[in-house]
Amino acid sequence: MSGFELERFVDRHLRALPAPGAPSTLLPRVMAAARAWSERPWYTREWFTWPLGWQLASMAVLLLTFAGAILALPMLNSVVANSISSLAATIEIDLPRVAGGIQVSVNLLGLVWRVLVQPFLPYAFVLVALMSAACAAVAVALNRIMFGKALHS
Repeated sequence: MSGFELERFVDRHLRALPAPGAPSTLLPRVMAAARAWSERPWYTREWFTWPLGWQLASMAVLLLTFAGAILALPMLNSVVANSISSLAATIEIDLPRVAGGIQVSVNLLGLVWRVLVQPFLPYAFVLVALMSAACAAVAVALNRIMFGKALHS
């Protein structure tokens, strides 16, 4: 018996076997899991399925948090600046020399940013966007080739 004949023989006998059946406990377990999933409290579900009042309240809390952070940043900046200046006054070091070194470092970093990094940011953004689009296109093409259907969420 050749390899081809053996393959046909095994294929024929495997196709003659009955399809395996699901265990009798599968359906009740699936139905119980689906029921438990659908009976979850509203706050454990996706945000878009929350009641409208809770969505508006959570959005208001988010906006208030952002507004508070924006309003608190200048005050936090002044508090940090005051504490650093008072700390620097109490430490007996050569503050002008250290400040000059820090200023040179900050100026150098700003210069490097403006000369080397900032001009390439738009190109880097476009490159990342094109790579993302290419990845999405490859995923769609592979899904259509391998499974013969469109993407499903």
